Amino acid sequence: MIASAMALLVVGLLTGFSSGLFGIGGALIGTPLLRIIGQLPPLLALATPLPVAIPSAVSGALAYWKRGLVDRVLAWRTLRVALPMTLLGSVITHWTPGSVLMVTTAVVLIYVAISMIRRQRQLPADHTPASSTRVTIAAGIAGFAAGFLAIGGGIVLVPVYIRWLRVPVHRALATSLVCVTAMALPGTLVHGMLGHIAWDAAGLVALTAIPASWLGARLALQLKGRTLELSYGILLAAFGVWFLVRSLAAQ
Repeated sequence: MIASAMALLVVGLLTGFSSGLFGIGGALIGTPLLRIIGQLPPLLALATPLPVAIPSAVSGALAYWKRGLVDRVLAWRTLRVALPMTLLGSVITHWTPGSVLMVTTAVVLIYVAISMIRRQRQLPADHTPASSTRVTIAAGIAGFAAGFLAIGGGIVLVPVYIRWLRVPVHRALATSLVCVTAMALPGTLVHGMLGHIAWDAAGLVALTAIPASWLGARLALQLKGRTLELSYGILLAAFGVWFLVRSLAAQ
């Protein structure tokens, strides 16, 4: 019992720190960790980190908000599309095999990692985001992924903001955390109603995730944009390949 609780606290440290440092809600990292370390069933491992994304994302976003890095207009344009798509994605998981969700989670990790590692032309910090059509498409994808994979949506929004909409790195991370907080609410509601959340495990994860998220955001503010991108991509690539192999071997 004590060992299990300690494992969940470690999961919280890792997911919270990644939330603040990389602008993701931590749920995508938390799912593999809860599946392998916590030995939770696939659906519980998928959705249990989601409610933790709410306080940990808020904690991480505060450090950015004080610096004036959150793009409020972009956040609103994202959420008006993403929120209903989050509800849709959450409901669909009820009819999706857990093994499919685990493999999909790993594939998303690897894809996003590759997109972040690839170097593209650097843009000035005051660059304005792209057209409303691009924002709408990106928000729809992020919202559906947030519900279907219970990942908060930041894992999709960060690379889309940076690579597709050309938002500067730190502003993309800050705005993503605000959107993650909002999208986690309907996702948590639906997954909770479907019985996909182990609330006792979520509580233990949250104990360490919240302060770790703040520390991660503080560190991110001290790093250069390209350094942050490479760190983000390399970590996700290694983690995604490892979890994909484990998930396929378990089938």
